[in-house]
Amino acid sequence: MRNTTALLALLAGSALAAPKSTCWPGWEGISHMVVFGDSYTTTGFNDTLAQPSKANPLGNPAYPGYTATNGPNWVDFLTTTYNATFLKTVNLAYGGATVDSALVRPYLPTVLSLKDQIYQEYIPNYSTHPKSFNWKKKNTLFASFFGINDIGNAYSNANASTVLAQDIAEYASLMDVLYQSGARNFLFLNVPPVNRSPLTVAQGHASQRLEAEYISAYNANITAMAANLSSTYADATTFVFNTHRIFRQVLNDPCSHLETCAYKNTTDYCVDYENGTDSWYTFDADCGVAVDEYFWLNSLHPTFRMMNATAKAIVEELSGSLW
Repeated sequence: MRNTTALLALLAGSALAAPKSTCWPGWEGISHMVVFGDSYTTTGFNDTLAQPSKANPLGNPAYPGYTATNGPNWVDFLTTTYNATFLKTVNLAYGGATVDSALVRPYLPTVLSLKDQIYQEYIPNYSTHPKSFNWKKKNTLFASFFGINDIGNAYSNANASTVLAQDIAEYASLMDVLYQSGARNFLFLNVPPVNRSPLTVAQGHASQRLEAEYISAYNANITAMAANLSSTYADATTFVFNTHRIFRQVLNDPCSHLETCAYKNTTDYCVDYENGTDSWYTFDADCGVAVDEYFWLNSLHPTFRMMNATAKAIVEELSGSLW
């Protein structure tokens, strides 16, 4: 068993900060959102094209964008289904992203890491409060969803503990950059149990166990990072959403959430669906059930129903009430 102690010990503290800051207006007061992430998050937004507007609150491309979930993802659902007021969203997520490509290499060198998303896109284009996205400290939520590729691309390496400790430290440092730019309200999604994805299952039980250990350690550090951020800055509010728990619930029992009760297969995927389908509900007889009745679209990504349940649960936590 590989030692994950170095990763677990990186950040002190574990208590999740409560939303006490005067900069947190409640979910109903959030009218702008800036999002960073990987393929679980991207909608294919291009910062040089149409910006968020009444016609399309995500700017571009047309809803739901280019997602990896064969339909809307959690950002789409937050922006257009579970929003409490009109919500403009700038989604800078990029498929395959890690926190810092210099620490954990993505699958292609052109992939924009969290560091790139912040320094190449957010800082020059949005930290300046442009007229098209004139956000304020008190009406904007900064959301980040990282760790899937960081862990997935590193956990089997001999130096995984060291690299992932550096990775989470860089994650924390980049949140400081956002704070200095004016961000005050932060949402972090922790890492889902992708050790149960067909990709890792195919690699055997040892790989599943090892990836699970690193996911657990990484998630503990996300919680600690959030707590440290809000304790360092008195006017910062942080939320950590337990993506791992809700994915685990649905994988164990699809009807644990109404939005996912249609799932009939939570272990496999159908190759005829893996690159997406013309409809969110396509049925191919060779696959046995419709694409939206599979939890897994392909070897790593869930279908849109899981994203719907995720977004709904996020808003329930942010608003402190049930939808």
